Amino acid sequence: MLDIRKKIAEILLSEDEPFLSDEFAPEEMVEASDHYEYEELYSDLYVTIRNMEDFYGDKSEPKAALLLESFLLEAMVLLKKDPEVILVESGDYFVKGTGYTPDGEAVLRLFENVVIINSMAELYNQGLTEYGLPAMEYGIGIATFPETITEDKDELSQDHVDQNEENDPHEIAFQLALRGNTELFEPIIVNELAYEMLADVDRVFFEENLVKADINELDLVIYHGNIVTDDSLE
Repeated sequence: MLDIRKKIAEILLSEDEPFLSDEFAPEEMVEASDHYEYEELYSDLYVTIRNMEDFYGDKSEPKAALLLESFLLEAMVLLKKDPEVILVESGDYFVKGTGYTPDGEAVLRLFENVVIINSMAELYNQGLTEYGLPAMEYGIGIATFPETITEDKDELSQDHVDQNEENDPHEIAFQLALRGNTELFEPIIVNELAYEMLADVDRVFFEENLVKADINELDLVIYHGNIVTDDSLE
């Protein structure tokens, strides 16, 4: 996490007038194959920011927006480096990764990305609040689902706001992320199938760190918690 701390400090301590570079434009950072097939079990990892007006409003500080964009960029790069993540999408307020997860070990490897992203978010929020800037209101959802369908690049790059089928398997992680880090739930929320597969690998750890709950409006059983890497806050 030392590199993350350095990047945060460079943005905050820069004496130059900050500007929003195209390098950080998350809406352009979409990687998707033209055609692929879901088979067996897959998992979506979704990171979303809810308070975008605090970063792009009329009275927002440019450095705050740069830190937000830097966080989304780091999350996207992390997922793109994972060979088991077959699709990475991003936009102004989100990063999403889809991985092939046929067993608990594969879900655990994807969950490790969740923990790293959550740890990075805490570091970015520390930097923001120390300089009197608004913290990111973020949530992270991970959902495992069985399905066999064909997707194409145009369909996958559609704005998620326009998709209203909350129980669509491809929307569950998004719905979970929207509810993460709120009064009711911790930042990380996983659906029941993902939890069961994680618990098959290390039941003691996940029983100690994730709490069972219900999202009544979605008719979902979920598990939520706040897990960070051991060195994230050193």
